[in-house]
Amino acid sequence: MLRRPVLFLCLFLASLLVVARTAPFMAPGVRFDADQAVVGLMAKHISEGRAFPVFFYGQSYLLAVEAYLAAPVMWLLGPTEVALKLPLLVMNVATVLLLVWRAHRDLGLAPWLALAGALPLALPAFTPGSRLMDAMGGNVEPLLYTLVLWTLRGRPWAFGVALGVFVAHREFTLLAAAAIGVLDLWHRRRSLVPLVRHWAIAVTCLVAAQAAVSLVRPHGDMYGPGSAQREAFLNLSARDAIAAQLCVTPSTWPARARELASDHLPLMAGGVPGPMLDVTVSSGMGHGNPGLAPWVLALTMAALICGALATRRASAVPRAEAPGIPGPALPGYLVAVGVLSTLVYGFVACSQLTQATLRYDLLLLFLPSGAVLAGLRWPVPAARAGLVTATLLWAGLNLSDYLALAGEIRTGRWPDRRGEALRALEARGFDTLWGDYRLAYVLSFRSQERLKVAALTVHRVDEYARLAAARDVPLVKQGVCAGGTEFVRDIWLCPPPAPNDRPPVY
Repeated sequence: MLRRPVLFLCLFLASLLVVARTAPFMAPGVRFDADQAVVGLMAKHISEGRAFPVFFYGQSYLLAVEAYLAAPVMWLLGPTEVALKLPLLVMNVATVLLLVWRAHRDLGLAPWLALAGALPLALPAFTPGSRLMDAMGGNVEPLLYTLVLWTLRGRPWAFGVALGVFVAHREFTLLAAAAIGVLDLWHRRRSLVPLVRHWAIAVTCLVAAQAAVSLVRPHGDMYGPGSAQREAFLNLSARDAIAAQLCVTPSTWPARARELASDHLPLMAGGVPGPMLDVTVSSGMGHGNPGLAPWVLALTMAALICGALATRRASAVPRAEAPGIPGPALPGYLVAVGVLSTLVYGFVACSQLTQATLRYDLLLLFLPSGAVLAGLRWPVPAARAGLVTATLLWAGLNLSDYLALAGEIRTGRWPDRRGEALRALEARGFDTLWGDYRLAYVLSFRSQERLKVAALTVHRVDEYARLAAARDVPLVKQGVCAGGTEFVRDIWLCPPPAPNDRPPVY
């Protein structure tokens, strides 16, 4: 009788921890770049009824899910970074709550043990945690989709439709589908006919959902309000985008393996200390702790060993085998998704292994959670106590970084250069400018489009380019330019760009 109130208490505590992690990144300018500003502009245009994009502005893939989620919030609260990122906070909370609930239900763990197992996802290291609050079109969503697909694994119709939509939004969801497929094959290897029927239905629904997305692709506003369709760009689908990012080059694997081991994985574990500014968070604080990488590695390996012992003990007890993937396979699923994510990111994707691209490996965050949940199934009090203690220490160190950033935001000690630039430009009477991509859409969104800045490269909004071309306005950029003036530190106002340097006007 007491278990349900305890579960609600643990879910409430999990929500508080996630809010403590995510709230600092809602403050203006703390972590906000051009891609996030484009999503903000999309949401603003939707809330005003001026544009209805299907995909991210300027491309025909990456569904505009975040923009549509933020649009009603902006209609209520206005077009601000808080309104843009509030849905992301909700999705972060929902992901962790779903994991705690599934761990309690599928593994039979006590609620507080389920919460302990979810801590690596609730309080990840600072750098990956900061990316989970980026409104870049789909950073946190694949984690939520991974758990939704697990919940729907026994319902092929719903699973297939959901997978079709999820993949159209963010292709990383395919890794979760692959993990479920392998586990399903293993658990139903003695009854292949139901397995084939199940996946035939799921794949049919997947194809139908993808076809539906293709039908609406030509009808959205590709380049902002009143934009013209570019037929040449409509031919690039999510499948084409995925294919363009696949580089299977075995000769590079040893070097990339060294990069994974020496740089990427320690950064994902919080074991690379340094200034927050180095991981593109506008702050004067530091993050990370030396020694956390081996700590997390030891925790993960110990948890996997305990999980293997628990599985061996459970397999010795005869029981009726239910069709499909049983609930106790949840930790294996999470571990498999995390391992697949890092293998694809490290050895298949074309991208360089840098902190700028680590958002492509955020599903790795499931690996330590899956391992700890597996280990907590071993009913040895000393082992459970050790795993919980080690996990709490790691999560506590991670939480201290988020709290340090929150404290600095409260005091207002760190300068907001782009905010200063916006105020200075508006004081000079500008309402239209050219700009480099790093500044153009950030200034446009943060001014709520009182200032419309057309980007010279990576053009996204037609309206801005038409206005800037008609008025022959100056250029604002980060960095030195000939004949310009530095009006805010590292931000220059430069002469109008030459016609040949401007994007075409539609």
